[in-house]
Amino acid sequence: MKLYPNLRPALLVISLLFFYSLQAFAQYPGMGAVRAQQSRQFVNQQMQMQMQMMNNLNWRQNAGKGDTYTVTFKDSTVKKVVSFMYTDTVLHKNFLVYVDKKFPKSDTIHRNQKIYTDQTKYISVIGDYRSGAEMYGVPTDSCWMFKVIDGSLAVYARSLNYLTERGGLLNETNFDPSAIVGIQLNDGPIEKYSKDNLIKMVGQNADALEAIGKGKYYKAVTRYNRDAEKAAKK
Repeated sequence: MKLYPNLRPALLVISLLFFYSLQAFAQYPGMGAVRAQQSRQFVNQQMQMQMQMMNNLNWRQNAGKGDTYTVTFKDSTVKKVVSFMYTDTVLHKNFLVYVDKKFPKSDTIHRNQKIYTDQTKYISVIGDYRSGAEMYGVPTDSCWMFKVIDGSLAVYARSLNYLTERGGLLNETNFDPSAIVGIQLNDGPIEKYSKDNLIKMVGQNADALEAIGKGKYYKAVTRYNRDAEKAAKK
């Protein structure tokens, strides 16, 4: 991960907050592990937000850098686009940047072309470099949704970068609820991610409800999917 020089002070502050949080929570027996996980999630969220803000400010300078996306447009044309996932703070929409090298660097308007969700059918990107698994982003009004948890209860995120580094795998530690935009039960509609909708979808599954009550949403989803898979095999 590339760190910009003017981002380092903010990361130092976040690191110090993380350290002192761990020290404070260690005073309470049985709460250390839970609070430590929450602190890690908070730190990860803050770092991602800082990185996203820097990328948004420097999107022209960063054009041509980032992950390699395959973009399929509505007219069925396809382009390979190397870009970070940016956020238009005025329109409140995600976008990618395609560098059209037919135009000179001085012509930034035509050379660096923004691609918004409503221009595309879908996009894809390698989600795990070790396995080469490709993940598909479905366009919504404001972002592309990636299915990051498959199963009877599927979970969609607005960007893979919010959840896990490339080559890593999604797990309970790096699961960031703030990145989740949708959940889907079986073949039903994709609904907005919320605690209430998650409770509704897991129904009477006691293990999942217990996990939700403890704020362990990743565990709630995986437990529900585990039980649904077992039931399907009977």
